[in-house]
Amino acid sequence: MKSAEVRLYIYHRASQDETVEERHGIVMDGLKEFGGPLGLNQVPIPSIPDFDDGLYAGYSIKPPLYRGLAIGGGYNYRGGKNVFKDRSADDESIVYRFKTSNKLVIYKSILHEDFGRAISAFRGYRAALFFDSYESAYCGGYIPSESGETAFDEKGEPVQRNWRYNELRDNPEIDVDGRNNIYTLHAAQYWDSELCQRALGYGPDEVVARLAGKVPKVEKLGDGVYVVFNDDPAMSYDDFLSLNERYKAVLGLM
Repeated sequence: MKSAEVRLYIYHRASQDETVEERHGIVMDGLKEFGGPLGLNQVPIPSIPDFDDGLYAGYSIKPPLYRGLAIGGGYNYRGGKNVFKDRSADDESIVYRFKTSNKLVIYKSILHEDFGRAISAFRGYRAALFFDSYESAYCGGYIPSESGETAFDEKGEPVQRNWRYNELRDNPEIDVDGRNNIYTLHAAQYWDSELCQRALGYGPDEVVARLAGKVPKVEKLGDGVYVVFNDDPAMSYDDFLSLNERYKAVLGLM
C-alpha cells in the first residue's frame, strides 16, 4: 500500500462568550504543556491571526523537529451579525497532517499516546483520524482510488451513492457526524459526554463497557471517551468498512 495521508481533526464548540484572544490563549497554553509531534513546547507559538474583512482567521505551524508534519487551526469571527448556532458548521478546529511513512511521527504512538493529550489541550468535544480518502468514499458510496477518479461520475459530479448517508444529510434535524450524530467510525475517535448522549443515547461509561476487549484501546478521557478502533498504519479500505460494520452494531449505530 502507498503511504497514506493522515489528518487528525479536533473540534471545539465555539462560543461567542469567549473572545478569540481568550480562546487562542487557552489553546496555545494547553498545547505548550507537552512535547512530541502534537505538542508545542519546543515550537514558536503563532500570534493571534487577523480576520481582515473575513469571518474566519487561521494560523499554521510547521514544527521544526518533525518535518512533514503540518498543523493548522483558526477561529470564527465574534461580533456583528455573525451568530453561532448549535451546529458543526460553527465549530472551531485544529488539524494535524502527516503521512504514515513519516519516520518522525510514529503512527501507533500518536494513536495510543499523543492524540488524547491534544484533544484534552484543545478542549475538544469530538475528534477523528481521517485516513486517506476512506471517509469520503464511505459517505459517497464508492471505492477509493489512488488517482481519485472514482470520486466522480462520468459527468464530473461527486459520487453520492450512499442512500443512508444522503438520507441523514438531507434531514435538517440531523447534523451528520457533527454535534448530534455519529455516522462514520474512524481509526481513532473521541466523543464527549454530551455528544454520546445526543448521538448514542447513553454515556461514555457504556461505550467503554461495550467496546472493552474488542478494540485496541478504549478509555475515559475528560468527560468523554477515546477509542482506537484500528491502529494499523497499513489499514485497507476493506478494514475500514469492516470496523464500521462491526462496531456500529456493537454501539447501536445505523
